[in-house]
Amino acid sequence: MKDDKKLRRLYQKVIEGTASPDEQALVARWLDQLDTDEGMDKQAAEEWKARSIAELRKAIKPPIPIQSRTRKFVWAASAAAVLLFAIATLIIRFYSQQPIGVEAGSQVLVYTEHSTIAGQRKLLKLADGSRVWLGNVSTIRYPKDFQPDKREVFLEGQAFFEVSPDSIRPFLVHTDGLDVRVLGTSFNVKSYSNEGVQTVSVATGKVSVKPTNDRQEWMLEKGQQVSYHSATKKGVMQETDLSEALNWKDGELIFRDMPLEEIAMQLERWYGVTITIASPSVNNRQLSLSVKDEPLQAVLKMLSLAGDFHFEIRGNHVKIWK
Repeated sequence: MKDDKKLRRLYQKVIEGTASPDEQALVARWLDQLDTDEGMDKQAAEEWKARSIAELRKAIKPPIPIQSRTRKFVWAASAAAVLLFAIATLIIRFYSQQPIGVEAGSQVLVYTEHSTIAGQRKLLKLADGSRVWLGNVSTIRYPKDFQPDKREVFLEGQAFFEVSPDSIRPFLVHTDGLDVRVLGTSFNVKSYSNEGVQTVSVATGKVSVKPTNDRQEWMLEKGQQVSYHSATKKGVMQETDLSEALNWKDGELIFRDMPLEEIAMQLERWYGVTITIASPSVNNRQLSLSVKDEPLQAVLKMLSLAGDFHFEIRGNHVKIWK
């Protein structure tokens, strides 16, 4: 959009409360024409709209009682102002940390963003032909059209990448603390903000992994994995079982000698539940399990037999105790 800079300035004026009625009307007309489904699938669009409604409900307060003759007018004006403010804020937030159009040299980059919720996975195809399997509770952002000298994406959560070969344009994946660089290969990246360890596992080819703003670097080949500890800023490279690292994209859950506490976090993302472990003594019990397309009840039953604990499912909440 040629006028995106002007609209961003108007957004700022609306946020600061300095926009004139004409300026508010201009933004309102643009928002009315905005296609929120662009770059999203139908479910993601519905989720975005639901979040917008929820935020509007929080933002709009009951009007202060006034004379009945003017009450409707003041309430309508206040609600319209809050509505415009909230939608403008959400639109800015939706289009990620970058502006709608980001200038890179002479090229304007338009970013696309995809997100998943608990229990949801997506298969995406990028402009260069690369494919990305996006894991549960994850977000990926990338230019709609890659730059001439690089292919760059930003990830929060988990994704498996199958990168189309390109000797001129390296493929770069940025997480919160790691930079991954490849030319054409397949690999898995796991980087959740509530976990202290990020992992990169290689299925084919070679992958370079570097902490952001650090001289450390690991060159990984097929079957190798680096585990990077965010707190200590140290990484460990080792051989790995690729089935455990990669089979999630095919709907298979694999736990091998994993503490119950870590298993619970994965089950929360996989099934969209909240799990409370009421007995700390079972937190670190090392358990193993391999299942595919099994209901939560069956998975917990198998784990409870191996880990000697009890569980109870009530709606979206699970309680585990000794």
